[in-house]
Amino acid sequence: MATRTTMPESTTQWTEALEASRQRVLSAGGAGTHAAALLAHATAGRTVATWTLDPAPVDPVAHVEQAHVRGRRHLQRLMDHPAGAEVTSPMTNQLFTRLTQPAEPTRRVRIDYTALDRYTYTPRKPLRRVLDHALDHLNQIEQWQRWRRDGIAPTPTGGWAPSTVTLPEDRLPLTATDLDAWLWRIDMGMHLLVQRAAGLGQDELDWQPPDGGWPLRRVLHHVARSERLYAASFDEALPDDPVARYAEADRRLSKQLEAARAMAHDASIVFPDPYGTFFSPAAVVAEVLGLEADLVAQASG
Repeated sequence: MATRTTMPESTTQWTEALEASRQRVLSAGGAGTHAAALLAHATAGRTVATWTLDPAPVDPVAHVEQAHVRGRRHLQRLMDHPAGAEVTSPMTNQLFTRLTQPAEPTRRVRIDYTALDRYTYTPRKPLRRVLDHALDHLNQIEQWQRWRRDGIAPTPTGGWAPSTVTLPEDRLPLTATDLDAWLWRIDMGMHLLVQRAAGLGQDELDWQPPDGGWPLRRVLHHVARSERLYAASFDEALPDDPVARYAEADRRLSKQLEAARAMAHDASIVFPDPYGTFFSPAAVVAEVLGLEADLVAQASG
C-alpha cells in the first residue's frame, strides 16, 4: 500500500520535509543492497513532481496546444545529438505502476521498489512516441464516443510500441529531411487531435467509462504532459551518476515548487501529473514524501 502524507500549505515546511526525506533516501541509498533502485525511483518521483507543478491551462485542449508548441521546440533540436546517443529516462516502470493504480484500494497491487525497470531514448525515438501517442488517443476519442452513445466497448489499438521498447529504426541516423517529415506528421496528428477534442462538450469530456477508465479530460491532460516526457528527453536529460541524478532532480523540484506555490490559487490553471491526475502543490509534496517513505522502508526491510 502506498504511503500518503498530508501537508500544510507552507513552502517552508514543504522544503524542510523534502530535505529531511532526501537525507533519509541518501542514507538508505548509500548503505543498502538496492541503492540503484532506491535512487532511481526517488529521482523519478521528484522529476514527475516537477513536471506536475508546471502550471497548465484548465482547458485540456488549450493544454495540448500549449504543450505541443513547447514540445516542438525540443523536437527540432534532436538533430543536435549524434545518432548513437542514448539517454536514460528518469521514469521507471515501478513509478508508472504507482501513478496509474486504480482508485479502489482493493484493486491495487504491491510494488517491489527493490526492482528497477527503466528505458532509454535515442534521437529518433521521441518523434515516434509523440506521433503514436497523439494518434492512439485521437482514436480513443472516437471509441469513447461510440461507447457513450451506443454502448460499444472499445477495442484496444495495436501497431505502436511504447517507450519501454526501442525499435531498430529508433537507432537509425536522423537527417534534416527525416526530421522535417516527422515534424510534418506530428503537427498534422496534433492538429487533428486538437480539432476533434475542441468539438467535445463538457459532459463528453467528463463522461466516466463504465469500467472505471479515464474520462477524456484526463486523457487530454495526459497527452499534453506526456509530450514533454518524450520530446524533452534529451534537453532535460539528467546526469548519469545515480546520486548526481537525484541531486539534479531535487534542484529542479525546489525551483518549480517556488513558482507553483505562487500560482496555486489561480483558478485558470491546474497541476496534472503525466497521467492526467490533478494535484495541488501540497499534494505533490505529499506524494513525493509518501513515495520516498515507501522506498526507504523497502530498502531497510
